[in-house]
Amino acid sequence: MSALQRVAVHAAVLDGDRVLVRDGVLPWTVLAHGENPGTALTRIFGSAVVPGELLAVVDGTRSADGVSLHTVHLVVSAVVSDGVDGPVAGEQVPRPETWPLVGDEFVLVEPAELDRLRPLEDPAAPVLRQRLACYGVVVHDRHLLLTRLSSITPSPGRWTLPGGGVDHGEHPLKAVVREVHEEAGMDVTVDRLAEVGAEHFTGRSPRGVLEDFHAVRLLVTATPLEVREPEVLDVGGSTDLARWVPFEEAAGIGLVGVAQRGLEIALRENGRV
Repeated sequence: MSALQRVAVHAAVLDGDRVLVRDGVLPWTVLAHGENPGTALTRIFGSAVVPGELLAVVDGTRSADGVSLHTVHLVVSAVVSDGVDGPVAGEQVPRPETWPLVGDEFVLVEPAELDRLRPLEDPAAPVLRQRLACYGVVVHDRHLLLTRLSSITPSPGRWTLPGGGVDHGEHPLKAVVREVHEEAGMDVTVDRLAEVGAEHFTGRSPRGVLEDFHAVRLLVTATPLEVREPEVLDVGGSTDLARWVPFEEAAGIGLVGVAQRGLEIALRENGRV
C-alpha cells in the first residue's frame, strides 16, 4: 500500500474566549505543495491574514483507495485583516476545551497530492517531495544543543538543531524526542510549541535525486531529562557531531536557517544578556 503524509492547517481566529467556526469546525485547508502556512491561511479566508502562534499539533491515520494516509493537523492562531464577515462564513462560539477540527475522513485526497506517488513521465523532471520535520530548541545554562551536518548532507560542516523527519504515522512531538536521542544522545521532554515554517526549493537529495522539495518545519522547545555530554548515536547518518554551544558563540559557527531561528527563540526565551 502506498503511503501519503500531508499537512492540514486550521485557523484559530480568537475573540476573547470565543473562536470562529464554520460548519462546527475551525476553518481549514490542506497545505499545498510549496505553500507556507501563512499563504494557506490567506487562501482559507480570501483576504490578508496574519499568522500567529502554533497552538496545537494533532495527527491521524486512515486508509482510502489503496493509500495509507497520515494527516498532521496544525492549529495556528490567525488575525484576519478585513474581519471575518467576508468570504469565510462562520460564527463565533465559546472556545471548547479541545479545538474543533474536521474529522480525518473529511480531509479528502486531492489529485495534486497523488502526483507525489506517481512515477515521473519525464525522468529528467524533479521528484515532488514534501517533508514534515520537527526540531528541538534544547537549552541548558545559556547553551544551545546543536548538531553538525555530515558529509552525506547538502551542507556538510554546518550546524543545525537536533531533529528531523516525521515518520509515516508518527506524531511530530514523538518524532522530535526520538531524533534528539538519535542525534545527540539526549533524552528530552517537550515544553511547548514554538513555530511552524516552510521552505520550497529544487535541489538534489543526499542520494543524488533531483527533487522539487517542500520542507515543512515545526520547532518546539524541550528540556533534557538529564544534562550530559552530547553523543551521536545514529552513526553514519546526517549528523557527525553534537555539542552544547554557548549562545554568544552560536551565531558564528555556521548555522543553517532552522538553527538560526532556534537561536532566536532561545535568546528570546532566555534573555539576550
